Amino acid sequence: MMDKESQPIIELLNVSKIYHTYTAPHHRMFEIMTGGRKSYARETRALDNVSFSLQKGCRFGVVGENGSGKSTLLKILAGVLTPTQGTVKVTGRVSALLELGAGFNMELSGYENISQFCMLHGLHRDEIEAALPEIIKFSELGDAITHPVKTYSSGMGVRLGFACAVYVQPDILIVDEALSVGDAYFQNKCLHKIRSMLDQGITFIYVTHAADAIRSLCNEGIWLEKGKIRLAGTSAAVGGAYQSEVFSRMIGAGFTQETDLIPESPAEQSALVISKLDSSRLKAFTEKVSQLRTGSGEILIDDIAIIDESGSDTDSVGIDEEIRIRVFYHVESLPPQKAVLNVGITDSSGRQLLHFNPMFSGIFASDAPLHILQMMEIRFKNPLCPGEFYINAGVATLINNPKNHGQTLIDQVIDYCPSGTLFTVRFPDSSVQLDLWGFVHVDYKVTLQSMD
Repeated sequence: MMDKESQPIIELLNVSKIYHTYTAPHHRMFEIMTGGRKSYARETRALDNVSFSLQKGCRFGVVGENGSGKSTLLKILAGVLTPTQGTVKVTGRVSALLELGAGFNMELSGYENISQFCMLHGLHRDEIEAALPEIIKFSELGDAITHPVKTYSSGMGVRLGFACAVYVQPDILIVDEALSVGDAYFQNKCLHKIRSMLDQGITFIYVTHAADAIRSLCNEGIWLEKGKIRLAGTSAAVGGAYQSEVFSRMIGAGFTQETDLIPESPAEQSALVISKLDSSRLKAFTEKVSQLRTGSGEILIDDIAIIDESGSDTDSVGIDEEIRIRVFYHVESLPPQKAVLNVGITDSSGRQLLHFNPMFSGIFASDAPLHILQMMEIRFKNPLCPGEFYINAGVATLINNPKNHGQTLIDQVIDYCPSGTLFTVRFPDSSVQLDLWGFVHVDYKVTLQSMD
């Protein structure tokens, strides 16, 4: 007989979730009138015959495109949805951070919602009294905790939701991609809290679009595609296969090979496919930056890409990993001389953390011929701590700062694309002797001397 410890904490067997939609309201009535003999509904299978089991303490990641069934799966595990077919067995208290504000009463204050949340998760009155100050402290909402939740920003909602989710002492913690809305500081704080809970043996289920995230936080995973499991296995295998597929689709949708560039190594051959862009990729980037874009427009930035150590286009990099930022641009009309394409990396609040000025290498964007796509590449070893960051790019003429040597001042803005690309720096896959608080990390030595 199987002992209790070896029994799965979660079991799904042939689970499907089917939605029926009607093109017109009266079609539903027609279907009822036929006694079900004729169907007017369109059937959509959000999940299609999904089966897997998880042991207690498992760290389980789910990746897939929008519409692949990830959120539906989480809602079924959390008990929010009932499957159309199949069986679901979940043992233990489940705490889920799904959609922003899910489970909160918008009219009540944050304080009142905490009490309500804890009661719904089965905590007794004395347990709620003990949890309240801890939840309020972790959320860092200050006086806003007494304000109605409807007045909260999305980031404040994440703070309250995550604080509640982790402090109801769950056996199973389910987290959707809601954390991506929070600022970099709070994301790091949440990740540290999750890791401490993992060390205590909690079962963790995490959904993300970023393949590297499941490799760093999970040990098992599945790749969902159109409601079906395309691949199940270790998080490293699933994450690697999914990222490879995404990159292959990007090649097919928007990239062609640059024939006059000679790759430095076989690993770089795949990276060179993004040296030319088609109109769909250019359009997507233009739409993304259009709201905040400024400048006179003689030189235009077309796209920004990050290349990892393997030569792949990515949105997630490792600590101390050598990465390359590639900025694509073209000269639209005769520009001012000595115009420079600058690249900066900022945190989510816009604070400048790193800056790259090709002027000091004698490279000027204005030297390019008219209407020919150009690619400028910046290569460096990543010094950033784990978190979420933005790449900004701009073209301008510059003058030296007469007071602050080593800095330049903008003379004329030709193009500026703030928040052009978002990327994350992930935590190491295993335990390391590194101090990863703050924005950047450096190698340092500590000495101790007695002053007696």
